[in-house]
Amino acid sequence: MFLSVGVRFEANVEALNMIETAGNYGKHRRVPYLVEEDGKLKTVYVPAISGESLAHAYQEHLVREALSASLPVCDDCQRGEFYKSMNKVHLKKKVDPIPDDPKAIEEAIVKACVVEDVGGFLYAEKPPVRRSSAFQVSYALPVKSVALFATSEPQLHARHAQMDASSKKGNASEQMIYYVETGTALYGFTFNLDLDAIGVSAITSKPILDENEIKKRREASLKALFRMLSSSQFGAKLSRFFPVGGITELIVAVTDHPFVVTSPIYDDYIEKTQRRLEVLKSFGEESFLAVAVEEKVPEEALKEAIDYLHEKGAF
Repeated sequence: MFLSVGVRFEANVEALNMIETAGNYGKHRRVPYLVEEDGKLKTVYVPAISGESLAHAYQEHLVREALSASLPVCDDCQRGEFYKSMNKVHLKKKVDPIPDDPKAIEEAIVKACVVEDVGGFLYAEKPPVRRSSAFQVSYALPVKSVALFATSEPQLHARHAQMDASSKKGNASEQMIYYVETGTALYGFTFNLDLDAIGVSAITSKPILDENEIKKRREASLKALFRMLSSSQFGAKLSRFFPVGGITELIVAVTDHPFVVTSPIYDDYIEKTQRRLEVLKSFGEESFLAVAVEEKVPEEALKEAIDYLHEKGAF
């Protein structure tokens, strides 16, 4: 079973993905973006949120859901430090001595940590072992039709110290003027989850875990996505720059084989996704589609997808 979600959300005055700081100036991530204007294509630079940022947030939610379900999570992932089993130092925390067989290494890691099972890892020692992530996430980019209205703008902030009564001067290190570049846009991004890859070896394509354990991990993976979207707990600087807005539209498709919804950066993404699924049905592909627009809230569409997967025996 394969789940694909397209999300549109409005974010006003957000600092969800910052890059380098130059002195007292913190820059928002911006990317080159193709838009059409007067019948011609042109490139503009727009605020964006990287897939790495969204993936990190998802894995943090996955840690919480896994632990609440009494599923194994390694110490590094529990701290939100997703080094994965990248070398012997980190792998020895899970298995010691380290086996020479790549299949045995993968099996030990998958059994020891749900996050590395779902999120993948790269053991860069001898023998090297690579496990692709069961989930995929795009950059969050402005919707095409309103991309020219997306903007990033620096905001001035100041930190002040109390004056020293004797010298009438404040400590210079305690006073600071700084700028945070904030973005405002209607964003769209895509999130895919291959449920059939969870608990299954990337080397042999055979199950590593028993069926009950795999179903528990699938359920935790779905709940983690539900929590991330429902709570809007993703991105940086949420403590003081929590974006004003929220999810405006959401579409979720479930298919037997990999299928990705049309990107929500396009205005007709729902209609195109529906038409594409109709074509797949003509080839015998079973599918499910839930849409949250207007009065329907995103949580309702996500719950419908989870209920469908439960009926199909995915977990």
